[in-house]
Amino acid sequence: MPNPYLVRLREQHDALRSSIEGMQTRAAEGNRDLTEDELRSVTEQAAQLKTLTDQIESLTEVETRSRRVGELTASLDKDEQGQEQNLGGEQTRSRTTTRDRDPGHYRSATEGGQRSFFADHYRSRVLGNQDATRRLEEHMRAVTQAGAGDGIIPPKWLVDEYDPLARQARVVADMVRRLPLGRDPRPLTLPKQTAGTDANIIDQAAEGTNTASWGTDRFDTDKDTLTPTTKAAYQDVSRQLLDSSSPAVDSLIFGDLRAAWDAKVEGLVCAAILAGGTATGATFATEAAFKAADGGAIDGAIDAQTNVASDQRGMADLVIMNFRRWGAHRKLKDSTGRPLMPVSRYGPTNARGALGNLLVGDIEGMDAVGTAGVPTAYAEKYAVLRRHAVILGESDVMDFTYEQVVGPSAVRMGIWGYVGTLVRHPNSVAIMTVTAA
Repeated sequence: MPNPYLVRLREQHDALRSSIEGMQTRAAEGNRDLTEDELRSVTEQAAQLKTLTDQIESLTEVETRSRRVGELTASLDKDEQGQEQNLGGEQTRSRTTTRDRDPGHYRSATEGGQRSFFADHYRSRVLGNQDATRRLEEHMRAVTQAGAGDGIIPPKWLVDEYDPLARQARVVADMVRRLPLGRDPRPLTLPKQTAGTDANIIDQAAEGTNTASWGTDRFDTDKDTLTPTTKAAYQDVSRQLLDSSSPAVDSLIFGDLRAAWDAKVEGLVCAAILAGGTATGATFATEAAFKAADGGAIDGAIDAQTNVASDQRGMADLVIMNFRRWGAHRKLKDSTGRPLMPVSRYGPTNARGALGNLLVGDIEGMDAVGTAGVPTAYAEKYAVLRRHAVILGESDVMDFTYEQVVGPSAVRMGIWGYVGTLVRHPNSVAIMTVTAA
């Protein structure tokens, strides 16, 4: 069996590497440098990654040596058993482990294979064929996962072609400002200035005379508080499912939990934006008003962009909406039939094609994205905002597994983390509304 501690270290290693690659990819897609927060996060995670790598290498060396000793001992035992059998002594039972060699039952046709893995499943389960059952057992004894030593690995497509439950991926959550929480769930106090010294700068009343208003105490401060909440989930998985399914089933279960986490975070960020923004955007009574050539959606977006710019923190650079509203924007055309929201930015590609299916529209220089995190019911809201006006505080997600919590029939698997959202600058978020169809 794989060393559970090494498996856990490898999962942490892969999570850190994916996080670093994700921040670099987002910076590359946005044609920008890493922000200070992103650079600090990459540096910290790279240090953690180096520590994990050194630890994994050291422990793997120990595991490798231990396995070699075990194999040498097993070979000596087999030699002794063979001698006993040749001498007519008592015949002992051979030792088999999950690192047995591939028996060769289901090799490809080019390698001389003549049997089908799935056909034997049918013969064994439906027809009760004992020979098929024996071949499956011999095959499954040789199946192993990473870190368990020699053996055979299930075809990659068996995992790649697994069809999980469809959920909203992270879109808006990956576009707003992110603060890593580490493992600290305490509230974050973020100081801010609420009043400035602008009125102090006035003309001198008379030469050689101090003006009283120069020294008036107008500077003032306050604070915003981002309060993380605990998000966790676990489920009890039947041992029969784990034993009879693909050896990768545990990663599929954790993948489902992580997908549910991402969908939850996406919904929290979108809900915070819609609740924390200001109603300075346009309100359209009907879909017809939304589609109108004069004073419709595009003019409304420009007005909202102007209102956001009036907050003195920068122009709006993001529009978030549900998929219905995103499709309605795509259908808007000018008098010559050209789209008023062209999809001018697509996902990254390589020589084999697109690496993702995220389409980003362009509304007067602002990125426009659709997400299931924004509700579709009328009165239907969407937002024009400056993305750095919103903060997402999120911890690393811990996954855990416990054996026999509810008895030997089940294994408990779950995740744990902290997440919090904050609209730091409400006036940099303009809320638009379509009241009815």
